Amino acid sequence: MKLLLVLLFSCLPLLSGAQEKLPKDVARFVENARMCEHFAGEWDDNDKTRQREITQAVASSCGQAQRQWQRLSTKYAGQPALQKVIADNANDAVRSFRKSS
Repeated sequence: MKLLLVLLFSCLPLLSGAQEKLPKDVARFVENARMCEHFAGEWDDNDKTRQREITQAVASSCGQAQRQWQRLSTKYAGQPALQKVIADNANDAVRSFRKSS
């Protein structure tokens, strides 16, 4: 059993290296889209200060992700693999974000 675990853990670096690296702009989009979805799912009626922080984080991350999504969709239009990554990460929070006045 121990030998199996040692072999498994020794192969992990090889597996992570096999994953294709994303261009920096796509990786930034993925991170912003994930943060957008995270903060859009939070709500705290009991703590007005925390709710203000959440609202600011949503505006920042969702606004950036939405602009990046539009720009990257055009930039990588001819690259199906990157288009899939972009589409898969353009979650509902990114797609439906509207900046509040």
